[in-house]
Amino acid sequence: MKGNLFRIGLAALTAALMSSSALADDAAPIKIGFAIAQSGWMANYDVGPFKAAVLKIEEINKAGGLLGRQIEYKVIDTKTDQTLAATAGNALVDWGADMMIVPTDYDYGSPAALAAQTAGTIAISPGAGDPKMGVQGVGPLVFTAHTSAQTQGIVMAEYGHRKMGLKSAYVLEDVSIEYSKSACAGFNAAWSAEGGTVAGTDSFKNDDPSIASQITRIKGLATPPDAIFLCTYTPGGGSAVRQIRAAGIDAPILSVTGMTDNYWLGAVPDLKDFYIPAIMSLYGDDPRPEINEFLKAYKARWNEDLTSSFAVLGYSSIEQWAHAVEEAKTTDSQAVVNVMNHYHDQPFTAGLTSYTDQLHIQVDRPQLMMKVENGSFHALEMFRNEFVPDMKLLFRVGQ
Repeated sequence: MKGNLFRIGLAALTAALMSSSALADDAAPIKIGFAIAQSGWMANYDVGPFKAAVLKIEEINKAGGLLGRQIEYKVIDTKTDQTLAATAGNALVDWGADMMIVPTDYDYGSPAALAAQTAGTIAISPGAGDPKMGVQGVGPLVFTAHTSAQTQGIVMAEYGHRKMGLKSAYVLEDVSIEYSKSACAGFNAAWSAEGGTVAGTDSFKNDDPSIASQITRIKGLATPPDAIFLCTYTPGGGSAVRQIRAAGIDAPILSVTGMTDNYWLGAVPDLKDFYIPAIMSLYGDDPRPEINEFLKAYKARWNEDLTSSFAVLGYSSIEQWAHAVEEAKTTDSQAVVNVMNHYHDQPFTAGLTSYTDQLHIQVDRPQLMMKVENGSFHALEMFRNEFVPDMKLLFRVGQ
């Protein structure tokens, strides 16, 4: 009898301890790790999304948390260094991150994303434009909240031909990273589909001090092109634009989201006829109320105006993951991914968002067309591409 009572008591104690442990797990904070550049040139793209992500985390915590649990976060500076990105990713895995935010570029963000993927943890890059930041390039737990670079090029081809009436373009490709090469691939495919003529092609690298030889070839054309398509990013993109205009080439320049925001325009005084597909406008003329509400909230939290349009992608990276966690009722990575893979034009602050089990990047999200006038970018209109890149184009197979 005593033996039975002992066994019953032991079973009850074990059950109580297990219940207590489960309750402790339920009450434990959810952890989000940031392996991002807080220094080096990538900081221009990473710091804004980080601060915006913190804003969203604080909003969630203030509203009662996620699944009733508070979110805590930790940030490690990758210093725009690919090796340090891998180290930071592994450190955040060891810390116990339930989800990881990685740099806004495939080349500089994929080492951290791979650390998360290997550990079975979801990683989201707010702004990587290369589709390899996803299933095929890193793994099925990796996403980017941004629009593919190919789509950015496609949007400029369609907009340039249909809205601006452009017939010929000279393509100047920055071959430094995958993003800019992918943008040119998208433009070339859509420009051909639109019936546009390519007046010539050339390449350069972002850190080239001079593109004089490329400019000489443009100026040597028998018939000047209607436009220059420049697939690049800052800081080298600003230098290229300055040199093009200084050489007396005044044709419209079409570019991509990597050239967004005003911070580089001081390098090219009196710039005009420069067009990009933007994520958002920071200048009070964005046509979307949700963007303007985000801008107000950001300023109230950080006591400063936004300087990076990429910021809203950080906010929406947390939005889309948290929404999936609530739907899945767990932070388990596979369960959360299963929800995210069924997003179809899901409305988040950064725009309509869609994923599939094979594609973890946006391919037809509406873009805000912007033009530089009087020393600033100004919003023109929202534009959604009709040409949607297939998998061969997205991964530049045969390009």
